[in-house]
Amino acid sequence: MDLRGRSIRTLAWLGDAEFEREVRLRLARRGDYPTDRLHAIKARIVCAEAQAELLAAIEPELDDDEAGVVRRGRNVNLKASGRGVRDVRAYRAATGLEALVAYWCFGDPAVRGRFEALVVPRLEAAIDAVLASQTAARRSS
Repeated sequence: MDLRGRSIRTLAWLGDAEFEREVRLRLARRGDYPTDRLHAIKARIVCAEAQAELLAAIEPELDDDEAGVVRRGRNVNLKASGRGVRDVRAYRAATGLEALVAYWCFGDPAVRGRFEALVVPRLEAAIDAVLASQTAARRSS
């Protein structure tokens, strides 16, 4: 079912869940870790600031339709979200990324490849970086 015609809020909501699911799956594939460590790693990758950085990295490669989805996601009214927002710019960018993830993952199967090409390698690199920093921190303590 093509969900891309849904409101941008619905796309962002779906994209948020899908992005977190992708991170969790990729972490679980790395091995068995205590769940508190898995949660800490996931939280560093799924947070608004990390998602904003990811969006900044892929934005130059987006086509006009994808950039339009991001723009609409960034313009969502934050007051209606009911959440305390520390960094409004990062939160808006993260909302744009989440809407884009849903656009790719819940629409035409042909565009799913865009997620795989643009997001997955960066997601894997982010997981590697968090795991490496945690390993280094454990060794130094």
